[in-house]
This record gives sequence, C-alpha cells and structure tokens, in this order.
Amino acid sequence: MKTKRLQLMIMATLFLGVNIGGASVAQGATLQNKNVVVAKKPTPKSTVSSTNVSKVNTTKKSSFRPLVTKPVAKPVAKTTSKSTATPTVAKPSAKPVNAAKPSTAAKPATTVKTVSTAKSTAVAKPAGTATKPVAKPVATGAKPIAQKPAASKQTTPKVVNTTEADSIKANTAVITRNKVGSVMTPATERIEHVPNVRVLLGSRSSDATVTSTANMVVLNSGNGQVSTISANRGTSIGVRGGKIAVNGKAIDTVVTLKPTNSDAPFLFEGKGYRGGLTLRANNGTMMVINSVPLEDYLYGVVPQEVVPSWPAAALEAQAVAARTYALHTMEQNKGKLYDVSNSTDHQVYSGVSGEYQATTNAVNKTKGVVMLYNQRPINALFHSDGGGYTEDSVNVWGNDIPYLKGVKDYSAGTSTSNWTVTTSRQALESKLNAASKGVGKLQSIQLTPLGKPGQQTSDRGVSGRIKSATFIGSSGKTTVDGDSLRSILGLKSTLFDFYVNHNPAKGTGKAYHNFTGNNDTVYIKGHGWGHGLGMSQWGAAEMAKRATPGDANYYQTILRHYYSGITLKKMY
Repeated sequence: MKTKRLQLMIMATLFLGVNIGGASVAQGATLQNKNVVVAKKPTPKSTVSSTNVSKVNTTKKSSFRPLVTKPVAKPVAKTTSKSTATPTVAKPSAKPVNAAKPSTAAKPATTVKTVSTAKSTAVAKPAGTATKPVAKPVATGAKPIAQKPAASKQTTPKVVNTTEADSIKANTAVITRNKVGSVMTPATERIEHVPNVRVLLGSRSSDATVTSTANMVVLNSGNGQVSTISANRGTSIGVRGGKIAVNGKAIDTVVTLKPTNSDAPFLFEGKGYRGGLTLRANNGTMMVINSVPLEDYLYGVVPQEVVPSWPAAALEAQAVAARTYALHTMEQNKGKLYDVSNSTDHQVYSGVSGEYQATTNAVNKTKGVVMLYNQRPINALFHSDGGGYTEDSVNVWGNDIPYLKGVKDYSAGTSTSNWTVTTSRQALESKLNAASKGVGKLQSIQLTPLGKPGQQTSDRGVSGRIKSATFIGSSGKTTVDGDSLRSILGLKSTLFDFYVNHNPAKGTGKAYHNFTGNNDTVYIKGHGWGHGLGMSQWGAAEMAKRATPGDANYYQTILRHYYSGITLKKMY
C-alpha cells in the first residue's frame, strides 16, 4: 500500500511539473512578443524630441553660416571692441557661440572706429577725440554766417543715417586731414574743439611766484604728473642746473603747472591768467608761456585792442579779426616753442586783469567765427586808424595779398585821423644820420605831394601812403622806403607830407619840400595811425555807429568792407 501510494504521489508530482513548465514557457514567449511589439511601435509625430530636432535644423539653415565652410578668422567682437556703437544687426536667438558672424552682418570694419547709425552722434562720438563720427561733419555750421546769426545757440547736430562703409569713409577723411597747432587744413572742415594758443609772457632769470585758488598739478615734459600744489599756496619757480625747479626742487627742462579746475585762473607774479603755465629752461633763463583756450585768450586781447565802450558791432568785428589772426599765426608758428607774444609784435594780451564784460560778450557772440580766403584763415591785419583810406599790402611790405586792398576808411574826421608834428631841419638830419641815411645838410625832399585817395603814383600808394622818399643833401642823396621812414622819424603812419617853413594850418595846404639852409621849421602833417593794412579799428567804430538799428550781424558788413573777398565761417 505504501509502495503504491508512493508511486501515485510521484506520478502526480511529475504531472504537475510538466504543466507548470509549459505555462512558464508560454508566458515567457508572450512577454518576449510584447517586448518586440514595444520596440517596433512607431512614436507619434508630436513628440518633443522630434520637434526639437526639426527646430534646430531649421534655425541653422535660416540664420547661420556653417562654421566649417566659412571659419571666422577675426571675431566681430575684437574688430569693434574700440567702438562705442551698437551693431545694427539683430541678435540671433540661437546659441551665442554661433553669433560671432551673423549671415546678415556687414563686412567687419578695419581698425578705423565706426559709428552705428542706430545711435545719435552725441552718444557715438568717442570722448576726448578730435575726429568727427558723422559722414557730414558740418551739421550745424555748413550754412553761411549771413543765414545763421553767430549769436544763436548751436543746435544739436541732426543724426545722419549712413551705412557702415560711409561712416568708415567719412572718418578716414577726417582723421587724415592735416591738423596744424590744433588748426585743421583745409578749413572747409570744422574744428572739433576750441584750440589752445601758446602765448609767450616773457623770459626771466629770477625766480617767480605762482598760485591759484584751485589745486595745481605739476607735469614734466612727458606730461606725467610729478606732484600737486595745494590751492592758495604760493609756489616758487625758477631755474636750477638747467632745469625748471618748483619750490627749489629741479624737475625737468619743461614743466607745466595747471589748475585742476579749468575755471580757476592762476596768478603769475600777481597777474591772473586762464589755462595753464608752461616753463622752459633756456640758457639759464626760463621762458614763461601761457597755454590757454583760444576763446579765453581773446577775452584778454580784444579789450586791449579797442575801446570797450565802442558799439557792439565794432567789438564783434575786432573779436573775429583777433581770432582769425591768432589761428593764422598759430599755423605759421606750428614748429616753434610758442604761437604769439603778448605784445604789439602780435596782439596785446593782458590776461584776466584786462577783461571787460562788453568785449567778453563780443567774443562769446562770435565764438568760432573766422575769416577765410581760399578756405584758409587769413592774415587778419588791423591798425588803429586808416586816416580816410587803407592801403594795398604790396605798397607797404611788398607782398600782394588779395584780401588786403585799399578801401575807404570811415575814420576820417576822428581825433586820431589827423595829426601834425613840428620839427627842424637839424633834427631831420640827425635822425637820418642815426639810421645811416645821412646826406649832409638837407637841401630838398623828392616826393610827390599828397593828393586825394585813389591817385597812386610811383612813390605813393593808392591811399597816398609813402612808398619811398628821396632826401637830397650837400653830400649826396638817399632813398628811404615809407615804412622805414616812419620808423626813423617816429611817426604814426606813412600817410603824410612835409611842409618846410609853411604851417599847413595857416597856409594853402600846399606841400613845400625845399630847405633854405637857415633855421628851417619843418611841419609834418599826417593822417591815420598804424600800417594802414586791413581793418581800421576807429573806422570800424564809425561804421558801427551808422549800422541799421536791429542788424545783429553788422560786424560782418564791417569785416567784408575792410577785407576784400573773404568769407565768414563758424569753425567750432
């Protein structure tokens, strides 16, 4: 029984094992089939991964050039690093690394700074540069002065939309222009900033004292700061061992003292000046040079050249003449240590102490206005009084300058227009001898009698000014040119005549040129004051009195009268 039962149990176990194994095999086959189905099941087209791939491919084709086919040799970032302008190309929305060269960008600029037209010129202009960032640099000053009064405020330049290539071309033209002592040529370009003029105040071997209401920096010849001088502290300057010494300490052969506040003047030996002070050691002495903005310089010049109470138009005409003369002289002296002196050799300059409000107003109203001939600042000569008529330059100094021609002078009748000097034959002989022009005892003067203006002769100019006069004496004769004769005799002008033993105030007015050999009295009657070239200052004042009421720019009429064929332009 036990044996039979055991057999039955074994058989049942075997039966169950076979069924369970079959079920396992069947279930395994089913799972395997399910796995295959999942692997082959197509993914819906709306899946995220498919969409992402599609967008990336589309972006590459539409926005970027493949970096493999056209590598970027010079990234745009390096080329435009010096420019303050923002690129006009829209920034791509893809990865920044691929934005180095957008397909729509223009060809990168060279080392020339460019200006984007997306910004106004005021923003794009680099600080402290003298170049103009706009293709048309004369945005506000291109109009003639007659159309735009100098008194009006300068308006904001109109933004000119140009291409990048145009901007590069314009800047290249401006950069390559020839700047002469802060003055550019040709003068059709405007000056970006008010130029500095170097004014020689003199030379001295003794120490001097400098002070300012502001701190002053001490700069060496390389423009490097050496020290700072406190405000209101008197500082000694002199020469030590061939160098400029500040408070006894030798620094360099050239030293500049400059107030940190540009509005604060400094005092040199108690006299006030604007700008800075440059000192140059020169053979045991020091040259004292005031480097000052041109407009500030004119504040101290114009009141020394005219009467501040004159009509405004006369003061304004003088301001333009003085400015133009300074610019012309700066160009002539560009290679020298200074531009002008502070004396009558150039223009009298007194610094802050000589300033007057009326003349300062005239300078401010005409700021930057310059007289040009052939697009260059003219040699704007002027003199005190023309004596009724000015002279051609060729008849005074031998140079035929087209804008310095003789014209009617409105100063006739003023107190400075007519003068008389009384002397003797012996005094004339003495002065001629002192100038190595002696001819012994004077017998006669060979000279055409002074006539009306416009009647030019071989020895007189168009105004009647003496070109030459011949003195005949017991030991011979000598011919003296008019300018030298004026200097020898110490006269106000060359527009005069001799009246020997005949007082012109009492006689017929006819000139007498023959001496008797006795105690001859010589009357010299003349007109005007100065060389007679260019503008007559007293004549300008008389013209200004006749100006049409309300004519704010009558100074232009005065200048065009005395300087032939010139144009007026606002240069800065």
